[in-house]
Amino acid sequence: MTASRRELLRLAGAAALLGTGSACARIPTESPIDSRPLSGRSRPGAPYVRALPPPEDATPQQVLTGFVQAGVGTEDDYAVAREYLTPDASAAWDPGAGVTVYSSSDELRVEQLGEDTVSLALQAVMLVDAQGVRSVLAGPTAQEITVHVQSVDGQWRIADPPPGIHLSGSAFEALFTPARLYFLDPRSLHLVPDLRWYSSHRAVPAVLEGLRAGPVESLESAVRNLVPSGADMEAVTVTTGADGVAEVTIPEAVRRLASAPRGHALAQLEASLRSLRALAEVRLLWDGTDLTAQVDRSLSRPLPGHRPIGAGPTGVVSLADAGGSDQMSQLVPDLAETVLSAPAISQDGVLACALSQDRSSVLMASTDGSVPVRQAAAGAAYADPRPDDAGYVWASVQSGTGVLLAMSAQGAEHDVKVDAAWLRGREVLGLDIAADATRLAVLSADEAGTRLDLCAVQRDEAGVPVSVSEPVVVRTGLVDMVQVGWYDEIALTVLGTDPISEELRAQVTDLATGHELLPPPRQGTVRLAGSVIAESVWAATEDGALMRSTGDRWASVDLPARDPAFY
Repeated sequence: MTASRRELLRLAGAAALLGTGSACARIPTESPIDSRPLSGRSRPGAPYVRALPPPEDATPQQVLTGFVQAGVGTEDDYAVAREYLTPDASAAWDPGAGVTVYSSSDELRVEQLGEDTVSLALQAVMLVDAQGVRSVLAGPTAQEITVHVQSVDGQWRIADPPPGIHLSGSAFEALFTPARLYFLDPRSLHLVPDLRWYSSHRAVPAVLEGLRAGPVESLESAVRNLVPSGADMEAVTVTTGADGVAEVTIPEAVRRLASAPRGHALAQLEASLRSLRALAEVRLLWDGTDLTAQVDRSLSRPLPGHRPIGAGPTGVVSLADAGGSDQMSQLVPDLAETVLSAPAISQDGVLACALSQDRSSVLMASTDGSVPVRQAAAGAAYADPRPDDAGYVWASVQSGTGVLLAMSAQGAEHDVKVDAAWLRGREVLGLDIAADATRLAVLSADEAGTRLDLCAVQRDEAGVPVSVSEPVVVRTGLVDMVQVGWYDEIALTVLGTDPISEELRAQVTDLATGHELLPPPRQGTVRLAGSVIAESVWAATEDGALMRSTGDRWASVDLPARDPAFY
């Protein structure tokens, strides 16, 4: 899925905001929208949604209705929403405490419980906490808002509003924007993304504050933050240069860092700010001096590889520009005569791994002979192994032992068993490590069905794995999933079953923008491999057919190869 296609998906969701609804006790879930620049501290060009003030002599029901819907009006610190509150409640209410996103397709229901008590019911689909971390619920979840009202100068006003705001799904898509906060891996090689959601009207200060506060809990032990926690983000200003490039003054605490950590902190700032849709280019300044040249460019944002490979009749073969079996290059000389399955090669193109034909052994080797060929694990059925760029091959027996194996290219004495108690009793169906060698996707199953989790790998400064974090569930909308793999920095290819049609589905699940369907997979498809860099997705069936997506269908590839992958 290319960036432009993701933007089209986002705009389509925002366009749904222009809906209508009914009145009375069933409340419309939408509000009128105007697009125009805002005054004050709001970001120029950010969408403006008109929040309506309380009508004269509004009933308690209308007051609660209006307050919930006024959450769309961000200007002047939600001034219109505060008009629905008593003076004390207005002063105490914290709209930044979080966002409850409710279904745009379901009407809200309000009920008078007593003379001064009103309740409103909604179907929540997502929650965003005060740090901008979004949690997608398993499905619409009933929530109830109950408030007490008081008479203020003859008008009903809310005395105890819930913290945070409430938005319909389409309003959330229009008013909030995804941002990636970047932190460093322990080896100071990669920038690791931490996805957040912020109001478009204050996305820049929110990104800066988020960097100062540090990573989300699941990443906390796996990454480093060079942006000082004491940095004064309130003093940061954002202007536009004569050439149209956004100019951001860096905090004094960052400027005072020594050269190396300052370069790392500047890299975090630049990459995080540029992740915002409105800031494709950023210039970092201090006291009028351009410090952008001091950004440490050695830090990478690694993405999945673009070179397709597969398992040939024997060995690991290249699928790139191959017109026939005689043109498929053998990529791993030590495995060239071995019948194998599920091959993979690390991002740097050196460390290679595969399963034996019967999937009972994990094989390790290299493309240049630097790693002696090794049967690293044997005697059980294994999920497909995956190498990282720190010199480890990740694998797991399919039976749920609660342990992940990180097998070292340096030899068996350096292998690491990593505890993952949350996998105990679950069947491990697949795993894939992100190109940053920090985030691990794990597909598993138990009697309740399949589940896709993301966890973070904690390493020491040498890159040796120490532990993995507690998992975060990824909602794919699919059941009976059979495979997952990284497609982009924050997107994965997923193969599973549509719970409604009960048909096999292939899709890209983007953690920011949602799901994009791939062409309907052929019957018997068991494997997907995709890369946003190659702008390509390959598939394979259980009877050996190899296919490549052409955008709207799958084209057969006449090569004697199986189990496609990218490096």
